[in-house]
Amino acid sequence: MSLLAWIAFFVCAAAVFIHHWEARDTRFLIFAIPGLIALLVIPMALAWMSRRTFTQAAEEHEQTAKPYKIAKISLAITGQAVRITGEVQKVSFKWLNRPHFQVKDGTKTIRVIMFTAPSEDIKPGDTVDILGVVIKNIFDRRNAAISAVSIKKQNI
Repeated sequence: MSLLAWIAFFVCAAAVFIHHWEARDTRFLIFAIPGLIALLVIPMALAWMSRRTFTQAAEEHEQTAKPYKIAKISLAITGQAVRITGEVQKVSFKWLNRPHFQVKDGTKTIRVIMFTAPSEDIKPGDTVDILGVVIKNIFDRRNAAISAVSIKKQNI
C-alpha cells in the first residue's frame, strides 16, 4: 500500500475513534468498522491485481524484448519491448507506489517508469535488469522513456 493509503486509513480511523468517543453511538460502528476494513483491503487488492497483471505482461514481453543500449533507444521505436541493464541513479515517486528511476548504462541515462511497486526494493546504486516498452517521456515529450513491467536487481 502507498503512503497516501496508510495516511487516509489512519486519518479515518482517528475520525471514527473521536466520533465514537464523543457521541457514544455504537450503531455508528456498524458502518465505520467495515468502512475502515475496506480502506485497508481495497488498496491491497488493487496492488495485488496490478502486480499480477505486470507479471503476466513481463512473461509476454520476455519472448519479444530485444536488448538495447540506452543511447540506441529513441521515439522511433515507441511501442517496442526492450531490455536494458544499468545502474539506478535516482528514484522518485516511490511513496506513491509508482516509482520513476533514472537509469544509466554508460552510454546515456533514461527515465524508467513503473505503474506498480517493484517486487524488490530498488535504491540508487543498484544494478538492475529492466524489461519494458518504449514510450514518450511524460516530463520531456521530445525524449523516450521506458514503461517497465519488470525491474530486477542483478546478483553481483
